[in-house]
Amino acid sequence: MMNTIATSIVLILAGGLVAIMIYVIKLSSDDSGKQSELKQFVEALFGGSSARQEQSAEQESAAARLPDDANPFQEPCPACGEIVTHRDVDCPSCGLRLV
Repeated sequence: MMNTIATSIVLILAGGLVAIMIYVIKLSSDDSGKQSELKQFVEALFGGSSARQEQSAEQESAAARLPDDANPFQEPCPACGEIVTHRDVDCPSCGLRLV
């Protein structure tokens, strides 16, 4: 008797989880734009195209933040005092990331 009750509870829970997963997939594949946040979340979670576009945009913005050769400088590192130039991304002595 207890085995039947436990089995039916487990089957009901498993069926509920499958139903929720199907519902989320339907919402994320809807093109109406009502669930755009959910769609972005699912694409980012499973490595969709928007996640790749955001990563490439971040890489481009990081490249844009790097100083140009038009503004050469030499300054001491704030952590160790070693001289760093505009070409250094990290301090050659202590490895501190320079902004």
